[in-house]
Amino acid sequence: MPTVRFPFDAQLVSVRRDVCPGARWDRVLRVWTMSRAEAEIFLTASHARLEYCRSTARITIDDELWVVGFVEGAPRRQEA
Repeated sequence: MPTVRFPFDAQLVSVRRDVCPGARWDRVLRVWTMSRAEAEIFLTASHARLEYCRSTARITIDDELWVVGFVEGAPRRQEA
């Protein structure tokens, strides 16, 4: 199961609640675990919401860093 980590942002929390109600919080690793389909839907929905709000965020899915939101070329993977 993919692990998803993102900074606290009210918009991202709202998106996660709406599109991934089955996601589970792992206290030890401090990540959300969800299915591959939920992770993809979360990434797409987060990008749409943040683009609409003219905001950006970095979301980590299985150690891959994604830039989403109001940024040229987003959503895109960011090189380490």
